[in-house]
Amino acid sequence: MRGTGTRSLGRGALRSQRLCCEHRERRRRGCGLGAARRRHSRSRVLPVNMTPFFFGADDRQLFGLFQSGHGVSAAGGMAALLCNPFGQETVRVHRMYRVLAERLARSGVDVLRFDYHATGDSPGDDEDGEPEGWMADLLTADAELRQRSKAKRVAWVGTRFGATLAIRASAIAERVPDRLVLWEPVLDGQGYLDELATRHVQTLRSSFNAPAALWAGRLEGTATSLAREGVGFELGAALRSQLAMMTPDGLPQPAASRCDLVERGDRRIATELAQSWRRGGLDVHEAVLRHDFDWLAAEALNTALVPTEAVQLLTQLVAAGL
Repeated sequence: MRGTGTRSLGRGALRSQRLCCEHRERRRRGCGLGAARRRHSRSRVLPVNMTPFFFGADDRQLFGLFQSGHGVSAAGGMAALLCNPFGQETVRVHRMYRVLAERLARSGVDVLRFDYHATGDSPGDDEDGEPEGWMADLLTADAELRQRSKAKRVAWVGTRFGATLAIRASAIAERVPDRLVLWEPVLDGQGYLDELATRHVQTLRSSFNAPAALWAGRLEGTATSLAREGVGFELGAALRSQLAMMTPDGLPQPAASRCDLVERGDRRIATELAQSWRRGGLDVHEAVLRHDFDWLAAEALNTALVPTEAVQLLTQLVAAGL
């Protein structure tokens, strides 16, 4: 991964929390954006109902973790597809997704977590990741889940950019999800790029006790010049260009039997979008989840933050379809 000389979290940070096929938790953590990742291993037995595997086309393999519901997902029932956000936000929700998957499995819900192409443990160079391809990966993961699960109903749970991908993918899916659970979807692509750039600069600043005057000068007001990275993750040209063109008005009407939109509070752009979807005939329900969860905090590896309220709410929204 290309770097600017500060500590990188990157894909290694996500992998540091991932259970792998050899029944070990691999820990990779960069000590610089351009430095080699250090690898550590610690024995850890997988839950008996969790299966790690690769799936998809030979030239676009995806890593997945399938967790079967505890004997309930027979004819009928519900299965859930957990859709990752992007970059540092994926690191922040990884542990929460794991807890959520365990809660759902105990409720009898089959769960599939997966990594998009060129993210996490899925093959591919960082700069190759882009939304159009990730949307196709989501549909591939949905097909895999439906094949592995006996459940007849499927819920997609998306967080931040994962929710955005779920919105877009549902509009073109041959088999639409029965429920869409969208937690604070990214609605303004250019605004999201600006936020990533600004937080990247803030992370660089905080990495030095006393930045050199020249370095500090380069950082001053130059967030956009560092746009190839967002808090330790590569932003390839295709990703940047596709995000820059994404606007709320350009998002399609989601396709699902029910859509739950979870927001921190009043976000006018989200409220207006929900109203527009209702006018289009979508059954939309809005829920408020107030929290102090910092999606882009760089210290994710040093915290075991699993918002209890979030896990409870998301579990309830998915399990309500049982």
